[in-house]
Amino acid sequence: MTQGSTRYQVLIPLDPATIEIVVAELFAIRLSIAKATSMAIERIILITDSLGSARQAIDPSVHPGQAHSLAVCSALRSFFSQGYSYRIDFWDCPSKAEWSLHQLVHNNVTNTRVSTGPHPATSIDFLRSKSVISCLDTWRTSFNHPTIQGRHFLPLRDRNQRILQPSYSKDGSWLPYIGQSVTLCARATRAILNHAPIKKYRQRFFPAECTQCLCGHCQVEI
Repeated sequence: MTQGSTRYQVLIPLDPATIEIVVAELFAIRLSIAKATSMAIERIILITDSLGSARQAIDPSVHPGQAHSLAVCSALRSFFSQGYSYRIDFWDCPSKAEWSLHQLVHNNVTNTRVSTGPHPATSIDFLRSKSVISCLDTWRTSFNHPTIQGRHFLPLRDRNQRILQPSYSKDGSWLPYIGQSVTLCARATRAILNHAPIKKYRQRFFPAECTQCLCGHCQVEI
């Protein structure tokens, strides 16, 4: 867009069901920079509501959508080699700011629907995300079954009184609250599972063994 008028526009089919948003944003940045560097200009201003994607666009290391980042780096290398006056600026403009020009582009993009065709591309990030969601769904479904969870499991609730569900992301559902101390974590685990090396536990799982402490001096918890 130049002086309020559209100079270049392209609609690319990207299916959110098979492509992660970050990869789609990288693709959009790649197209815009490729077009801008082909024009007779010395300064590029890229306005985005996702600085994370902008940083990733100029990062050539291995990551999902790396091909787009490499294309951006290649285009900018040729652009900068033309002289010291050539530059690019990245402006952060959140959608909630509703700046008129950015809002115009934002509305145009979000309201446009393009058919993905018979063979849409699928990103590795999407496949990983889908695998994680499928794994957690299966895990939670199994966890809520009495034969899997066990009949002595202590259900814990969050601040909204919802029962905590198992998860391995961000240290899981329980560890953030009890993981600061090894002793606390061990005791909490025993309480939650109702399993502990105490007399009642030993009588239940090791009925043939002695339930007294092996040292002979310490009393065993009942």
